[in-house]
Formats: sequence, structure tokens, C-alpha cells
Amino acid sequence: MTYFQDNSSVIANSALVDAAQVINARKQLINSIFSVAQVIVGVVLLALSTHLAVESEIYLNALDQSGLNQYHVFALLVCTSFFAGILLIAQQVLHHDVNGLDEISSY
Repeated sequence: MTYFQDNSSVIANSALVDAAQVINARKQLINSIFSVAQVIVGVVLLALSTHLAVESEIYLNALDQSGLNQYHVFALLVCTSFFAGILLIAQQVLHHDVNGLDEISSY
């Protein structure tokens, strides 16, 4: 009887270890997906700010005709999208640099 009891505890422990590995794998996958999404959003914001800056004459004429640019909203939009894109990308770069230093320091 004790043989079966001992084996059942080993099987239960291995099942818990397998479940923990699955949970860790899912967390890593979700973190990777969010990291990729964050970098993509950062690049899109940089592309948006670049496009707006290059085509600024068209947009400014349209905003001036309708009276919407009285508070320099266009310049704020361009600057905000540019800095948001830079910060999103920089956050991921710094995150990976810190992880890289942690891996190097373990040696």
C-alpha cells in the first residue's frame, strides 16, 4: 500500500511542476507579445509624427481655415506623438538591457 502512496505523491509533484512550467511559458509569451506590440506602437507613433511634420503645410492650412489651430494644437500633436514613440521604444530597450546585465552578472 505504501508503494502506491509514495508513487502517487511523486506523480502529484511532477504534475505541479509541469503546471508551473506551463504557467511560466504563458507569462513569457504574453510578455513577448506585449513587448512586440509596444515597439510596433512606438514605431507607428514615430511614423505618424514624421508624416505630420513632412505634410505640415497641408494640415496647417486646413486647421487655420477652420480656426482650430489657435492654440498650436498641431505642433503639440506632432511633438506628443514623437516623444511617446521614443519613450515606448526606449522603455523596451532599457528593459532588455537590464535583463541582459542580470544574465551577465550571474556568470
